[in-house]
Amino acid sequence: MIAHDAGQTEICGQPFTIVALSPYILDMMLALGVEPAGYAAADVTKDMLQRPKFDNPKQQIPYLGNRLTGQPVNLGDRHSPSLEAIAQLQPDLILGEGWQGTQGKYGLLSKIAPTVLVDDSKDGWQHSVEIVSKTLDKPKQLQQIKADYEAKVSAARAQLASAASKYPRVLLISSGSLSQAIYPYNDTVFSRLLEQLTFQLVDTKSVLSNNPTISLEILPQLESDITIVVAWNDAEKSDAQGWEKIQQEWNSVPILSQMPASQAERVFFLDARLSTIRGPVAAAAILESYLSFLTPLN
Repeated sequence: MIAHDAGQTEICGQPFTIVALSPYILDMMLALGVEPAGYAAADVTKDMLQRPKFDNPKQQIPYLGNRLTGQPVNLGDRHSPSLEAIAQLQPDLILGEGWQGTQGKYGLLSKIAPTVLVDDSKDGWQHSVEIVSKTLDKPKQLQQIKADYEAKVSAARAQLASAASKYPRVLLISSGSLSQAIYPYNDTVFSRLLEQLTFQLVDTKSVLSNNPTISLEILPQLESDITIVVAWNDAEKSDAQGWEKIQQEWNSVPILSQMPASQAERVFFLDARLSTIRGPVAAAAILESYLSFLTPLN
């Protein structure tokens, strides 16, 4: 009997045919050494929706596809996965996120197969992977994931100690278009990792006044030593992708390019797709990115 974030589910025997309803779930499954029979992705293109399988996962599934040896059935977009396609797989287990079980969907999924849903709002992926590992009966793999991650963070903390001392204040934001909306990005996998590396997150609440977004004019008031922008591409037609587009936009706005962090070349950009994945594999990729641009600041 597995206790999870949507209730309790009885698992009979070792699940073999498993459905992963999001990149977050796929991340944790692959970290535990388990591949799904079916997968519901994020930001699915029209071309991909027409494909019955992920026949080229390395290209079709960012950051995770290179860990797949098989070709999981395409279940559509994670926000509206195909119940028919899931049922046709006759799965032993369905793994998804808490929000995917709202509006009666948990009951519908549970009629197809035992369903376990997890929520990363409770201590991030470390909470979720505990439930997933118990569901898949992978205790040894769970301990290895924890040990490997803690070792990587410990080594990175030592490597970045000088940079964290010289430039402690980090402004962490996210945007798909700087002229449209800029969001504070504390309390995420990105921010939790920065805090583990002993950097201090700039508090944006004092200038927001219950506004969920930050205006271009407000940004210079948020004093920081380092600015990190988690960027995606809001433009329907653009040659630049994700963080590259936002970087070009940032450099073209005088009020931003004149900020002290910009003048000191301490503004960095990350791929927002990692925030959708946000499990242990994604966390390791974020850590590698931090090391790549923060180590030179030592």
